[in-house]
This record gives sequence, C-alpha cells and structure tokens, in this order.
Amino acid sequence: MRKIVISILLCLATLPVFGTAENIPDPCEHPRLVLKAGEEAAVREAISKGGIAAQAYSYVKTCSDKLLTTPPCQRVMTGRRLLHVSREVLKRVFYLSTMYRLDGEKEYLDRASEEMLSACRFTDWNPSHFLDVAEMTMAISIGYDWLYSELSENQRSEIRQAILEKGLRPSEGQWFLTSSNNWNQVCNAGMVCGALAVWEDAPQEARAIVARSLESNPISLGSYSPEGCYPEGYGYWEYGTSFQIMLISVLESAFGSDLGLMDSQEGFYNSSKFMSMMPTPAHRVFSYFDGGRRQIFQSMQAWMATRTGDYSVLYPGISFLKEKGFTMGDTDRLFPVFLISCSKIDFSSIKAPSYNTYHCSGLEPLFIYRSGWDNPDDVYFGVKGGRAADNHGHIDAGSFIYENEGICWAADLGSQDYNSLESRGVNLWSTGQDSQRWDVFRIGAESHNILTVKDKKPIVDVRIPIQEVWEKRSRKGVGMPMTAFYGGDLDSCYRKVWLDKKDDLHVEDFFIGGESTLNLIWKMCTEAEAKILGPSAIELKKDGKTRILRLSTKHYASPRIWPTTPRHDYDAANPGTCLVGFEIKNVKPHEKVKVKVSLTLD
Repeated sequence: MRKIVISILLCLATLPVFGTAENIPDPCEHPRLVLKAGEEAAVREAISKGGIAAQAYSYVKTCSDKLLTTPPCQRVMTGRRLLHVSREVLKRVFYLSTMYRLDGEKEYLDRASEEMLSACRFTDWNPSHFLDVAEMTMAISIGYDWLYSELSENQRSEIRQAILEKGLRPSEGQWFLTSSNNWNQVCNAGMVCGALAVWEDAPQEARAIVARSLESNPISLGSYSPEGCYPEGYGYWEYGTSFQIMLISVLESAFGSDLGLMDSQEGFYNSSKFMSMMPTPAHRVFSYFDGGRRQIFQSMQAWMATRTGDYSVLYPGISFLKEKGFTMGDTDRLFPVFLISCSKIDFSSIKAPSYNTYHCSGLEPLFIYRSGWDNPDDVYFGVKGGRAADNHGHIDAGSFIYENEGICWAADLGSQDYNSLESRGVNLWSTGQDSQRWDVFRIGAESHNILTVKDKKPIVDVRIPIQEVWEKRSRKGVGMPMTAFYGGDLDSCYRKVWLDKKDDLHVEDFFIGGESTLNLIWKMCTEAEAKILGPSAIELKKDGKTRILRLSTKHYASPRIWPTTPRHDYDAANPGTCLVGFEIKNVKPHEKVKVKVSLTLD
C-alpha cells in the first residue's frame, strides 16, 4: 500500500498543478538566465572600481584562462556517480561564458562551445543518480542561453536535443519531486534552467516542467522554517541554498518575477543569519551532520544580503576572504553569481553583525554563541538537538562544540567521503535503528560529545528539542529533555550545556536509572592532548594552552581517554584527536544521578 501511495504522489508531482501551465507567461529573449542582455554593464562598472568585485573578476578570468588549454571533460564514473564530471562541466561552461559576456573574447566562446558539445555527446548524464543530470542540464542550459546568438544552428540543434533527451525527459517521475531535502532544490533548479533554455522549441513541455517545479519546490523550502536553520548543516546549506538561489534568479530574469514561489518563505531568507553564525573565529565550522570542518567562502551570502538588506551577514566571509582568498567548496562552480551580485554591494560599508547568539527551533534546533567577530582567539560555542534519522544525520543530539583561543577543545569530526564508504560496501543511506550507517565512526554515537548508556545505541528516530535557552552574559546555553534518546534504558534524562560569565564550559546531566543496573559513558572529542590527573580530572593541552576537564558527581565514576583510530577498515583516520570523559558506573535501577563536567583554566 505504501508503494502505491508513493507512486501516486510521484505521478501527481509531475503534473502542472501550480494553477495551470497555461498561466505561465512566455519568457524574455535570450539571454534570459540570471543575467539578461545589457546587464553586463553594471558588472563591468563594479569591476572597474577595484576592490572585491575586481578580485572576483580576476579569479574567474584566471580559472577560465587555464581552461583554454584543458581538454573537455569525459564521461568517467566515480562509483555510482557522474556528479564530479557534471560539476566540473558546470564550472567550466559558467566561467567561460561569463568571460565571453564580459570581455567578448572569442577564445572563451569557442572553449565553452567545445565543452558543451562534448558533454552533449555523452551516452547519457546518469539519470540513476539524478543530481548528475540536474547539474549537467544547468551547465549546458547556461551556455546555450548565454551564447545563443553566437552558436551555429547545427550547434544549437545538437545542444537543444541533449537538454531535452538527456536532461528534461528523464526527470519524469523522479523521487526528488516529493523530497524535502537538497535534491529537490538542485534538481528543480536544473530542470527549470533546461526548460527556459529550450522554451521556443518545446514550449508546452517547458511550461509543464516550470509549473511542476513551482508545485514541487516549496516542499523543500519548509525545511528552513521558522528561523532559518538549515537542517542538513553548513555544507548542504551551501549546496541546496545555492541552487535554490539559481532557481529564483532564473525565474526572475526570465519572467520578471519568481511567479509566487517565494511568497511567505521568510525562513529561507533568515538562513543567511544562520550561516553567518556557523563559522568559528579560527575558520572552523559547526560541523554537525555530514558537513566539513573548515570554513569556505560562502559566495551566495552576497545574493542573500541584497535580498534581506542585512549586509552584516557578509562580514565573516569578508574577514575570511582577506586571509584565505576565494577558498570555496563544491559550489565554486556557481561563483559568477557572486560576481554579478558585486554590482549591488558597497563592501566598504559592511559592519560586523550586532548579534552574538543565534538559536532556532525547526527540525534540527541549535544554539550558537560567539564572543566577538574580529579576533581568532574569540570563544565559539554551539549545541545541537534534532534527530539522527534525518537526511545526512549523525547520532549527535545533545552534542556540542567549543573553541577558545583558536583551539577546538570540544570538536565534531564531521563527515567522511561517501565514495570511500560506498566503495567498501557500506549501506550508507538506510537510516533505520539497526542500519550500518550508525556503525561508521564519524556518524555514530561513539564519536560525538554525548552521554550514552554503555554498549547501547541511542534511538535514531526521536527528535530532541531545545526546551530552555539562556542568553545572558552570566549564562549562555540551552537545556534539552533527552529521555526519548535512550529508548527506555533511563527513566528520564535532562541535559544542560552552557558557558558562564568567563566563557568556561559546563555540561550538566540529570538522569534517573532504568529497570536494570547500568554503566554510562560521558565523552567529548578534542583536538588537545589529554592526560588523566586524578579520579575526577583530565588535563588537556595544545599549542601551549591548558584546560582542565573536571567531573563533579556524588556517584562513582572514573576518568577515561579513548583513541579515535578507525574501528573498521572503511572508517577514515582522525589524526590529532582523541576522546576524553568519564565512565559512570553501576547506576542502580531508578537511582537519581547528577553529573556535572566543567572545562576551565584550572
């Protein structure tokens, strides 16, 4: 029965039910995707003034010039994915087409055309993993649209046919249409780009695809509600949100509006504040779920700032840019959007945000505090609730990170490369209680800064809320009811994680034992070297700095240090880290226990 319902939903999602397809107007003339004819002038003017716009232009030009002598991409799979090829083609075509539109040099036109035609001659764009098709369709569509008047009729015909046959038509019935995660955003953006590119030659089909996306895409936009916390974390905000911005931008440039797509979507725009709080002072990030640990230049924050009017969200990125340059993640392939946004921003007037704390409810509730915006030694502190079984989830409800004086005293190891796991036969995408996903060290309970019942896995399908929030100078942090996390092994559990007026870290766990005698493990992952000082203290040292992790409880407990070496042949190494904590032994049935652990200078 469940399969039948899903099948019906998928069929319904492919129909033009956003009003009717006939109500969608015709788009403007080519070029119609993101940057219309004549809008290059404002970009050139911004570049001529120097500063960040000129730096961005120089970056795009340098990358494009290197491509002039680089052979076109080939259809080479990595495991079950062609995605790395699709992404590279998108970067090449977008950059080269940008340079042609800004400078008019024919060598960029010829090289972009060569890349597009090569990709169009692939046997297919790997529809079994539809992200690959979506990104390739966007790549070819941007080039087709931006270079339309310069392409020969034979070239246009070949490219147009590939967009239709290898891009748009395989999208019928795909699961992304009813998905609430980044697949919805990426795939709908790619399909709308394709539909707009070939509109003149397949108007009925193009209208139906645009209408379908207008109906499908809001499913994913609900994930940002209400305060803008993106449930899949830092790296996937970059991915999903960047392609959402592409979708909005191409609708607006082609039709003059987003056709109502973003009406009442404040959560999406609020996410720019969420992202301004995710990097730490030392250029790490709050790396919960499948996210990387290092800050990158989030170029799409520029577009967000032009929409919200809050330019302070660009401050962390500008600070990073001054130190690291344009160090970006996967979505550097969409960097021309940043260059276009530069024409609307006075970077010299941007000030630091006025806020130092951020908290949200939503699917993955968070609390974040940072003591300042200009010193790499500032304090950063983050706590997470939520549910492990969500997309890209880890068993990390109740976990926290803590950075002070540039040292990550309490760390989250972040993600592991998917292909390194899949190629060893790991079933990474099942999220049931007994799924193999939770055996991966960086994903499971063992590596996270949580309290666990020894030899028991927490419940992955419960959602842990943030119940209390403290934002005063004397106390910054949260309280979370954790009982459901332990699946009946404990009668109750409540966790408080907070910083005091000196920004020292404190974690308090109040729990009542269950039906049987239990041992519990309190642990924290750290980048410091650890040494046990006595029955209730562990010394942490790094870069000449020292902190003491101290236990306070009336119950018997012993200090422990565990390695973070791989547990399986598929686990990644975790050099420079270890786990520290305490084993709380022989908790009697229904016994009340309070455990407080503090990390202080002495």
